[in-house]
Amino acid sequence: MSPPRKPGRNDPCPCGSGEKHKHCCLPKDEARATELPSARTWLVLAATLLLAFASIVYELLLGQALSAFLGNTVLRYSVTIGLYMLAMGIGAMLGRRRVLATPVLALQRLEVALTILGGGSVMLLFLIDGLQAPHLLLSLVAHGLILGIGVLSGLEIPLLIEIGARAAGRRAHTVLGTDYIGAFAGTVVFALVFYPTLGIVATGFLVAALNAVVGLALVAFRGLVAPERRREHTALAAAQGVLLAALLLCLGLATPIEQAGLSLYLDR
Repeated sequence: MSPPRKPGRNDPCPCGSGEKHKHCCLPKDEARATELPSARTWLVLAATLLLAFASIVYELLLGQALSAFLGNTVLRYSVTIGLYMLAMGIGAMLGRRRVLATPVLALQRLEVALTILGGGSVMLLFLIDGLQAPHLLLSLVAHGLILGIGVLSGLEIPLLIEIGARAAGRRAHTVLGTDYIGAFAGTVVFALVFYPTLGIVATGFLVAALNAVVGLALVAFRGLVAPERRREHTALAAAQGVLLAALLLCLGLATPIEQAGLSLYLDR
């Protein structure tokens, strides 16, 4: 079936008013297409950019950690990125009607989970290696983290699209385009700034803080939450605030924490 033809200027307006399109809805459509994005639009796009940035950095951190613990850098990065893309697709497919019915609450829950998983992933691997666990267990945990973070990151996309549509009338392609830009920025910043200057532990804490910041910023969309669910919305925001404070503390102590992790690794 061919798509419906776009009405011409002199065609009857599709709204059913009986007037010509150019005298009815066309001026409003043209004004809407050229109007400046609203503050909510910018907030949705900024959240999308930061979350895509954080997501790819988590995966690069895990790929780097796996290559350090198990060797074979090319294999570790290839498997990490491949699993990440698979998990992203699975996560996006989980964005069904029931999940999208409460997009703000669902995204808040995701950000709490990603803040915990992302911020603690590298130290968890250091701990497992320091306990002299078999490499198979280390590999299973690391790849489980890759898949888990990927699924949650993939689910972020339909939720952001839904929030953008409800709050600012933005279309899906705007969110998707911003997501790809954020992922590219994450790869560049990780390689040129984060890894050589901060190291993997401090980078994990810093990027997890980005998830926490986005989670807190969702209070701006409180109006999209049903009144009977706003207590849960407030509780999730409070939990995110506590996590952000803890991450900032860990970031300040990142050097001794990383040294402790390295000592476990070197004593292995």
